[in-house]
Amino acid sequence: MSADPGASWGGRRPAVAFVGLSCRDHAWRVERFPPTGSRTPAVGYRAEGGGPAATAAVAAARLGADARLWAIHGDDDDGRANAAELAGLGVDLGGVRAPAGARSFVSAVLVDPDGERSIFPYRGAGLEDDPAHHDWRGLEGCGAVLVDARHPHLAAHALAWAEARGIPRVGDWGDDRHPDLRARVDHLVAAEEAGALALAERGEPRPSDPLEAAMLGAHALRDAPTQLVAITLGARGCVWDDGQRVRHQAAPSVAVVDTNGAGDAFHGAFAAAIASGFDVARGLRLATAVAALKCTGEGRAALPDLATARAVADALPAPTDLGPSTGGPA
Repeated sequence: MSADPGASWGGRRPAVAFVGLSCRDHAWRVERFPPTGSRTPAVGYRAEGGGPAATAAVAAARLGADARLWAIHGDDDDGRANAAELAGLGVDLGGVRAPAGARSFVSAVLVDPDGERSIFPYRGAGLEDDPAHHDWRGLEGCGAVLVDARHPHLAAHALAWAEARGIPRVGDWGDDRHPDLRARVDHLVAAEEAGALALAERGEPRPSDPLEAAMLGAHALRDAPTQLVAITLGARGCVWDDGQRVRHQAAPSVAVVDTNGAGDAFHGAFAAAIASGFDVARGLRLATAVAALKCTGEGRAALPDLATARAVADALPAPTDLGPSTGGPA
């Protein structure tokens, strides 16, 4: 990171509030998955911090943003390890608390030989998300707020603050949880699975073509005519509908080692870009590059700095216009 992180962004250093899950990932690289017997040898193991909001914050900090986290850690070794790791990676923990006696949210993560991951979460205990127990002074000065809705009361508090001040609100949605909160974000960046669930809830078939499926999924997820809805597609990049046109940004071709956290990195980069004043297309382009680069190594160590990410983003093809928007809420 440069001595003046703001200089790398072309001006003032962007500050972003990240509100949501910070957990501990215990990751095994396995020879095959699914298993064919009672034992499947592991060829690697690591324990490190995870969680959508926390990993997004690390990605933003690595890009030189001022990343501020609101989360709940367990009062245990995993919680303490998470806090130490995040602080060492430059994330502001002023909004993080560890309730007495709470057990951390932890996940077992299996990474197969192709780099694809399967997650088995244990959601912890005693992680009460009462906004009154957190210090919210760090919201002042933030240029964007990102929520993942894993702690819905914290998310609601942060969204209300941002909405009252006209601050961009970015939503990270991987499924169909908390549609009431989803409706309150103005930049919804959802996983492919979320679009599929939204189509299933409407009783609509999901097209076999991933870009067509993403277009319809974005329409099904839209809660307001002006809401931007983007669908991340992994190696295929992302599709977004801004209410006027639908576009597709291709991803760079990379040698995949580990996909765990790539979507979180995408969200962190996009939120930092929006806080810095990037337009949506430019922000999604940067986020696409960051997510791809994350896949080239294991864990958070693979997250790129801004110069590296920009070089990859600048080499990407221009977005493809897929046609007019489907319009307002489905």
